[in-house]
Amino acid sequence: MNTYQKFPKKQLYIILAAAALVIFASSLDVLMRVKDASVFEAWKESAIAFGTFTSENPPTLNDYVGVELFRYLFKIAIPVGFALLTFLTYQKLTLTKIYIFIWSVLLVGGLAYTFFELNFYSVFYYLVIAGYLILILTVLSLFEELNKSKKL
Repeated sequence: MNTYQKFPKKQLYIILAAAALVIFASSLDVLMRVKDASVFEAWKESAIAFGTFTSENPPTLNDYVGVELFRYLFKIAIPVGFALLTFLTYQKLTLTKIYIFIWSVLLVGGLAYTFFELNFYSVFYYLVIAGYLILILTVLSLFEELNKSKKL
């Protein structure tokens, strides 16, 4: 009844490449948002209309950059943590069912967070979603690897 196995090298490389894709696409997305003055003006108008700021005290560019960087850090936390723990699992630890379950749930949550941004005009939005789908499918394939070694 041993459910421990060494982490497969092929899946390690796929996971690291897909996590790098998600992080890189998210980085370029936030870079494009922060550098564009028209996006800042649209955000400024929506922040005033929402009531977060007033017309007498409008948001500044620093406020906008701070909000975007916070969203960026929140967006890449799951892929960064997953890539680091996967590398450590490959180096020192073993693959277990709980690893697969927890990271499947977290990756589906990260995909949902990205999907509900509904940022259809950005190519980076689609790259991040594709990266998450690759990560989820690879993690689920680890379950197959675990069951395959268990039957031997």
